[in-house]
Amino acid sequence: MYGIFFIVIILILLILSGIRMSKEESAKITSFIRDSFGKASSRKLTEARKNSLKKNLDMFLLDKKEGEYLDDLTWSDTGMEDIFLQMDNCLSSAGEEYLYRQLHDISGSPDDISKTDRIVSELYEDENLRIGLGKALNELGYVKDKSLPEYLDKILSTERILIPFFHILCDILYILAIVLTFIKPVSGVTFIFVIILLQVSSYFSFKRKADECLSGFSMISGLASMGKVLPPVKESETGRLIGNLSDELKKIRLKTTFSRVVINSGSNATGGIFSILFTYINLLFHFDLIAAQFLLGKIGSEKETILNAYEQTGYLDMCLAVSSYRAFLNGKGGFCKPGFTGEPSVSIKEGFNPLLDNPVANDAFNEGGVLITGSNASGKSTFMRMIAVNAILAQTVSTCPCKEYNGANFGIYSSIAVNDSILKGESYFMAEIRSLKRIVDASDKIGKPVICFIDEIFKGTNTAERIAAANAVLHYLRERKVIVFAATHDHELTTLAADLYENVHFSERIEGGDVLFTYKLEKGPSVSTNAIALLRKNGFPEEVIAGSEKLASLLDSKAI
Repeated sequence: MYGIFFIVIILILLILSGIRMSKEESAKITSFIRDSFGKASSRKLTEARKNSLKKNLDMFLLDKKEGEYLDDLTWSDTGMEDIFLQMDNCLSSAGEEYLYRQLHDISGSPDDISKTDRIVSELYEDENLRIGLGKALNELGYVKDKSLPEYLDKILSTERILIPFFHILCDILYILAIVLTFIKPVSGVTFIFVIILLQVSSYFSFKRKADECLSGFSMISGLASMGKVLPPVKESETGRLIGNLSDELKKIRLKTTFSRVVINSGSNATGGIFSILFTYINLLFHFDLIAAQFLLGKIGSEKETILNAYEQTGYLDMCLAVSSYRAFLNGKGGFCKPGFTGEPSVSIKEGFNPLLDNPVANDAFNEGGVLITGSNASGKSTFMRMIAVNAILAQTVSTCPCKEYNGANFGIYSSIAVNDSILKGESYFMAEIRSLKRIVDASDKIGKPVICFIDEIFKGTNTAERIAAANAVLHYLRERKVIVFAATHDHELTTLAADLYENVHFSERIEGGDVLFTYKLEKGPSVSTNAIALLRKNGFPEEVIAGSEKLASLLDSKAI
């Protein structure tokens, strides 16, 4: 009698503890959603997670045509990896994967972009909706390595044992051992300890083989759990999407007791007394391993439903992260929703690069070609990246770091940070040629307006051929209506290409031996240089400085 009373008391305490911890967890999530809104993400991705995101992206791009997505060079050139990390306040793995894909996908129609904007705007304005959705997304959780589609592939390729005899047999032996304790207490207790030793010693060996399946089941169970905690459906774009997701989640039938065990012991467990309790229960009874075998046979028929729900969840989480990014941009210099034009042109007012701590805003307008000159480190590349980032974010998440943006639906290409490759045996100039050739090819074949950004065109070869080839390529691109932003130190191009390219520049002034930049765009070609001044500032010998100035003077006067 006392034993039963003691067990009842323990169960009541566990239930009360669970309720208290659930409330604390809910308050913690609410606080996190509030505190992280409008802040840059501090998440660090593991190499395994980076590989998973790339694999997920590669699968997505199989159905995309050239010009409908950012290629690797443009993604790297424009700093989009850092933009993604800055924006990644996603609460689930599904959201992070969707955001990574979305920032590569520049194929969206104005209607698609407008739909995303409406959802992001509703989340931006409604804190209660953000918190309600965030709590639901927390049920799915964040996994640091693989995606659910990868786990599903693993699950479906795992051989199923129709009846996991070993695990069930050991659990039956527990019952027999307990019965034996009433007949022969010493023998019964000894038998129980032998079974415990066998179960514990074999558990980790079996679990290693089933780990990926268990993680997958854990995510699926978390996905199913979302349906119970999604915020109430309202008459809005977001409300309709939540309603559709709720309907999809109801179709997932893997809601057995076994699946609850799996999720409580899986890799997404949030900790606490119940997680610890389930861990020990599984260690002793192998319930999670038994569940894995029974669930293996049911996943195939559920795959399409699971993936549809996962995709919809990812989209909502991505929109939530973008709404937070809009608040972040407001603290930098503001944001705007893009406007789209039928003509190949781009117009930006007070655009800035959100990766900079103290960005200087600039306007940009181009319905043809713009040639940018200026001294080293004056802001040419930063200016081009600012325009590229605005164009990319306009076409992907309908959120631009500027006061006003209007542009076409572009194919977006860059050739800014070209590198040679020792491993490929490729020189810098050959890397340049390949980089520029893809832009030339795109201008002829992708079937939509192209905008491109080129830094120091053909700088890997001699002066005469560089200027001649650069001039020819710049004219070729403009004849095909490509919107071109090109930076150069070759002042000859400012004259040779003046018929098709507007000249703009960045300038600086030298005070007390220091080079001070304004980082503001000015009309016309640059007339200043600062290379030798930068040598002096960085402590080069005076002999080098004097020799440089003398020869530069002769070259400018064409005396040699």
